[in-house]
Amino acid sequence: MSDVVITGYGLITPIGNNIGEFERRMFAGDSGIKDIRGTLVAADFPVPFAGVIDDTGLPSAEALGLPPEKNTKGLRYTVLATMQALSGFPGGLPLDGIIYGTPGGVYLEFVVETFRCLEPDSISYNQIRAEALLEFMASYLEKHGHEKINPEKLISINSACASGIHCIGLAYQFLKTGRWKRCIVGGVAADVSESSLMSFYLLNALTTADVPAAEASRPFSADRSGFVKSEGAVTLLMETRESAEERGAEILAEVCGFGLTTDAYRLTDGREDNLCVIRAMEQAIETAGIRKEEIDYINAHGTSTPLNDRLETIAIKKVFGDYAYKIPISSLKSQIGHSTMASGAIETVACILMLQRQRLAPTINLKVSDPECDLDYVPNKSRDAKVKYILNNAFGFGGQNACIILKRAE
Repeated sequence: MSDVVITGYGLITPIGNNIGEFERRMFAGDSGIKDIRGTLVAADFPVPFAGVIDDTGLPSAEALGLPPEKNTKGLRYTVLATMQALSGFPGGLPLDGIIYGTPGGVYLEFVVETFRCLEPDSISYNQIRAEALLEFMASYLEKHGHEKINPEKLISINSACASGIHCIGLAYQFLKTGRWKRCIVGGVAADVSESSLMSFYLLNALTTADVPAAEASRPFSADRSGFVKSEGAVTLLMETRESAEERGAEILAEVCGFGLTTDAYRLTDGREDNLCVIRAMEQAIETAGIRKEEIDYINAHGTSTPLNDRLETIAIKKVFGDYAYKIPISSLKSQIGHSTMASGAIETVACILMLQRQRLAPTINLKVSDPECDLDYVPNKSRDAKVKYILNNAFGFGGQNACIILKRAE
């Protein structure tokens, strides 16, 4: 079996629309959370905050060659993130498949049937949001010099907030077992609207605290009161180590472990005993073939909800025992909010940068100690650290849990 590596990345986020800007602002502890009342939503709307992308300096849909009927933010951001990830290959790069977390992800069988029935130019506005986004992306890449991708290898996934890591893990399995040689993976969420925000508000999941926008997302702090919904898109180029070495590609990081579980406990809440969350973390460590004590840092799911942060802390303690108190942990959602389907993949880019720079991103806004969240969450300021292995967690509504292990490139 082959090693699986990451050799390209691109993203569009509330703290940066390219890797350099994202890296600078992440380590600086900047916030991308904005007050949206009176702009994106009504002035009296109950949800005051969102992680919003500043896309004023980005190429327009027209400049990207996107037809007007396909002019959605999600598609535009996906194209831009993918262009970054594949920027070193103007002449095209053979890809075995695309796996993307989308708001409307569906079963692969339905996706394949949809592709067989639709011509690319007949794809409607609503279809672009889900399965047909991948069909359009494959067509777009082909028009820009990349080889045609078999429609049956375009996989759209929606495992809620676990989608981004789920996509990476599925690609890891395809590449590890030799079924694929190279692919792109990622996720997109660009639905910060009154309707989507209201859905989460009615679930009591979003914060409505009377605080400055930059302080709204407060993972692991005792005064946390809900997550902040955000936008984002990310694309990662993954391939076997042999493939990367054959073409002399720079290896950014290695994906060396994956765990995936489902507890199907409730639509939103996780199990109090954390059984499946614990098992997902343990599976990732086991498939990486390392000891628990070799994990140098944990990128927490860390949504800033009272329940999630408490349960994730308990799960980490159950997996690592006393060693849990020695592992630095942080949540990027303190800076960019929660981009749902894209979050785990965006945070994978953050993990890669931490491995490369040997520096940890902070959990900002952690000002009030919570006795139930008593681990080292790298509060408020980034710090230097020796990091070889990172555990990246993602836990979605409905008990969908995905974890990967990232290893520093050698």
